Amino acid sequence: MDGAMTIFELLAWAGDALKAADATRTVKQNPRLDAQVLLSYVLDVNSAYLFTHGDETVKPDSIETFQRLVARRARHEPIAYLTQTKAFFGRDFFVNQHVLIPRPDTEVLVEATLRVINSQSTIIDIGTGSGAIAISLELETHRPTFAIEIDRNTKAVAEHNARNLGSNVTFLEGSLFEPFIALTSTANCLLPTPSHIVITANLPYLTPWQWNDCDADVKNYEPKLALVGGADGLALYDELCNQIRTYLHEASRKGKRIAVDLFIEIDPSQRQTAPALLATHFPEAKIEILKDMSSRERVVHAAI
Repeated sequence: MDGAMTIFELLAWAGDALKAADATRTVKQNPRLDAQVLLSYVLDVNSAYLFTHGDETVKPDSIETFQRLVARRARHEPIAYLTQTKAFFGRDFFVNQHVLIPRPDTEVLVEATLRVINSQSTIIDIGTGSGAIAISLELETHRPTFAIEIDRNTKAVAEHNARNLGSNVTFLEGSLFEPFIALTSTANCLLPTPSHIVITANLPYLTPWQWNDCDADVKNYEPKLALVGGADGLALYDELCNQIRTYLHEASRKGKRIAVDLFIEIDPSQRQTAPALLATHFPEAKIEILKDMSSRERVVHAAI
């Protein structure tokens, strides 16, 4: 592509290029919308500007940047990684390839969690990734919130988002619930034993076979460790429940009763196996399944 081009010409070119690439996807995208998002990002304008200034000539350096982004998108790289931004629960989160891209369906988990949080609640988000769940909950409720992440690079992204959005989440590094147990078991810990803990977890829950069937947008770019959860997809949830049960047993042995609301995100294919797993660990719990925006089983809630 040579010479000066207008906004409309660039959108038409990019739309055609991305439409051809989209033909190879199982889950179809919106090539025209992708082109608009990328050009808005390059020009630092909103989408309305593109259509009210369509005859405006774009500078050569911006054209080159746009071409590079379109080429990357044509290779199925997710839009969120190209713009390093993903909207979630009304806020813009920084994302890169160290973190899973927040999905709109996960907002169902946040909405459900908000309904059980009260003035006594402590919030703990397990495998926080970009921090989208923990930060959203803390900013909505201003309750003490802990976010746990095992990967240091991923944790750095979440901490960046917390600073950028003005959130007071406390970040801990380690595996599942263990860092919170370690924090509260130290002799000099000033954190009182909470009477109500709200635990959220959007852990890897795909099986290896499901991951193999994912489109290139996911399989070639998003971190596999944040997606695959063992042979049945529930291995990490099983271990998390083990740790929570041990924590509650120790608290009970010391005469402390802690109420727990646990929310986990699942694949709809786990609508029977995931509740059964929670019931095995917590036989007295009240368990419910919540559906996402497409009426698919997406979140399991256990009131323990």
